[in-house]
Amino acid sequence: MSFSRPENLTWLALVVSLVLAALIFVLAPVLTPFLAGALLAYIFDPLADRLQKLGLGRTLATLLVLVSVGVVAVGLVLLVIPLFASQIQVLAERLPAYLGWVQHDLLPSLAGLLGLDLNVDMSAVRDWLAQHAQSAGSAATQFLPKLGNGALAIMSALVNLLLIPVVMFYMLRDWDTLVARIDHLVPRSWHEPVSGLAREIDRVLSEFMRGQLSVMVVMSVFYSLGLWLVKLDFALPIGILTGMLGFIPFVGASLGLLLGVLEASLQFQTLAGVLPVLGVFIAGQVIEGMVVTPKLVGHRIGLHPVIVIFALAAFGQLFGFFGVLLALPMAAALLVALRHLRAAYLESPAYQGGYNAKLSSPVTAMNPPLFETAIKSLPLLSRGKVRDIYAVDEKRLLIVTTDRLSAFDVVMPTPIPDKGRVLTAVSQFWFDRLAGILPNQLTGDAPESVVAADERDQVAGRAMVVKRLKPLPVEAIVRGYLVGSGWKEYQARGSVCGIALPPGLRQADKLPQPLFTPSTKAELGAHDENINYARCEALLTRELAAQVRDAAIALYSRAADYAASRGIIIADTKFEFGLDESGRLHLIDEVLTPDSSRFWPADQYRPGANPPSFDKQYVRDWLEASGWNKQAPGPALPDEVVAQTAAKYQEALTRLTT
Repeated sequence: MSFSRPENLTWLALVVSLVLAALIFVLAPVLTPFLAGALLAYIFDPLADRLQKLGLGRTLATLLVLVSVGVVAVGLVLLVIPLFASQIQVLAERLPAYLGWVQHDLLPSLAGLLGLDLNVDMSAVRDWLAQHAQSAGSAATQFLPKLGNGALAIMSALVNLLLIPVVMFYMLRDWDTLVARIDHLVPRSWHEPVSGLAREIDRVLSEFMRGQLSVMVVMSVFYSLGLWLVKLDFALPIGILTGMLGFIPFVGASLGLLLGVLEASLQFQTLAGVLPVLGVFIAGQVIEGMVVTPKLVGHRIGLHPVIVIFALAAFGQLFGFFGVLLALPMAAALLVALRHLRAAYLESPAYQGGYNAKLSSPVTAMNPPLFETAIKSLPLLSRGKVRDIYAVDEKRLLIVTTDRLSAFDVVMPTPIPDKGRVLTAVSQFWFDRLAGILPNQLTGDAPESVVAADERDQVAGRAMVVKRLKPLPVEAIVRGYLVGSGWKEYQARGSVCGIALPPGLRQADKLPQPLFTPSTKAELGAHDENINYARCEALLTRELAAQVRDAAIALYSRAADYAASRGIIIADTKFEFGLDESGRLHLIDEVLTPDSSRFWPADQYRPGANPPSFDKQYVRDWLEASGWNKQAPGPALPDEVVAQTAAKYQEALTRLTT
């Protein structure tokens, strides 16, 4: 049987998935230590990577991580267990007094308040507790003869416990090798989408698990200290329980609140004693929701509380404790799958319907060019190469796309009529179409609603009201074809932005896979500077750089597939991103326009030569041939170049949206 055909590969993948699911179900009881060790290796892999960068070998780095984790875990156990034991003893000693308070104070008060006859024989409850407390020793004696019957189960539990650090050591030591081997097994025709999905699942899961673990520790310390400060006797167990169960949405806080209020009622027996405990839990929820979780986890994760609760319940029911460990990885995979299904639905004819009618009316009437806006009703924040930016309020900006044209990072003195309107229509089209991949800057507010009546002609069709976001100091360039500066570098060094490529490629050849080649943002009149990925990580942090890279490649791939269906090749493009107050990544600025991208007509594409374009490459080619030194000021553009460029912009909009 041959598996070379794509449909056979699909069936093979389905069969393998079903076999793996069946094996997991059958072997679930023995898989727990292996999955626990793998999850710990996954969590601490970044720490081992950092130790490697300091010059340590992978084995030594792994050993240091394992020893450190073990020391911390054993120390916590030795510290917490005696404290728990002492507090349980105190509870046992005070229980009769608590029961007396319930009988003589609480129940009569409730009976008077509710008008009910609450007749509970508390002496019988006390006798039952005393009887079972006295029989604890005899119960242990009765248990000893049965210990032999359960010896195998106990030994199995101990072996599983000891297996966890062993599995963690080998998995952590060989993590990069294992990932590379799995990656190598993915069919090449599936490699790009599968790798993209894996990176997205990794980002969601790693940010949630590592971030949520930090939240659990911080909140355990907060609740324990807070309850101790209000003199609650069982502050430590209640505080740790509340914090550690925080990864289950609402369960940890609800259970902690219930136990805290119950203990405060029994201990203080007054409303004045209960209120401070309530205050600790209210303060904890505010701090966790507004400070700790946004800082350590962020709202960009997207694991909805219902998904987490359902995953824990469902996988726990199917696979027991092993299923609980499996729940969060599967929840992350489910979330990513739902995102992609949503994106596919938004692109489907069932959803699109008459969508194109909204944006398909091209900008046909040639209007007088707008080189610079003169809006007085809003404060001007900046004038960029093409866009003028105004402040609407503390949360919104007005971005007006003028008809200015920038080439080689220099603004040309000659505007291109209706260029701003075309660019705005194209950006709005892509913002809507790619919304399933990443949130964007749009607010949905009409630009005409935020300016004076006599200024509306300056914003009509060429402006957007957007969220105030924090722009990242890096431009995300994605290259799908070997052209421009990338072709020049390849000819000289066999690479593009330092990324080695196979020999023998021709100009305009399609690259084996899209390349993420970041650059720094230059001030007006200066040139952007290409940077390597390590520099990008230094500017953004390792996690954010990976998120930007993955988002940029996903956006480009989705857009390139769509454009190909409209007879357009997107050779390369530039994305810009920003963060909101919670650290969530957004797509900002312009998106896949003729200014930020290189568009080629598919029917005229021939590898080995620079194809004609729908974008401002027409102007760039003319400038290259003119002998201009690429320094400001730029030369005036001839009427023919202006007319041809305007027509190219218009054709790109028409092809994309009709």
